Amino acid sequence: MVSEETLLHLVGLFSVLGILLASIPVVGWFVSMLFSRRIHRKKVADIMERVSVSVERFGGDPLTNVRSCSRKAEILEVKMISANIVVGAGWWNQFVGFWHSVIGGTITNFDDVLMLARQDTMQRLRDQAAAEGYDEVINVRLESARLAALTSGNKGTKAIEIFAYGTAVKYA
Repeated sequence: MVSEETLLHLVGLFSVLGILLASIPVVGWFVSMLFSRRIHRKKVADIMERVSVSVERFGGDPLTNVRSCSRKAEILEVKMISANIVVGAGWWNQFVGFWHSVIGGTITNFDDVLMLARQDTMQRLRDQAAAEGYDEVINVRLESARLAALTSGNKGTKAIEIFAYGTAVKYA
């Protein structure tokens, strides 16, 4: 038989474990609050650096939404290329967005996330065109899709997919 002292130790141990497990979301929320803007700014700076390197390498931005080629040179090859990314707002952005929806006002923290996703997707198109030796990408289009939670109790958008595609052109 187990002594009363051992039972008290076990109850105390399980209580401490329960408190630790219950505090994980709270700790995660505070970490998100403290570091999400810093991480977001770093990602934006990284993408903007990649964009400037690509634009310099191509001698201009190779992406255009114009339907026809920009050069009157002989075309060697064309190919449809695509890129996508799925992003979601962090806990802190969702919290701020909730309070903006209650109080009113513009929810700009979601705009930053979407801008980052669009820029990253278009940069992936530039990278793919460069890796495969294409000179430009014409007729570029962006599509977006809202992704909702899988459970019926959670309504609303949990993530956004940005999909970009265009026709890559290689000149002689």
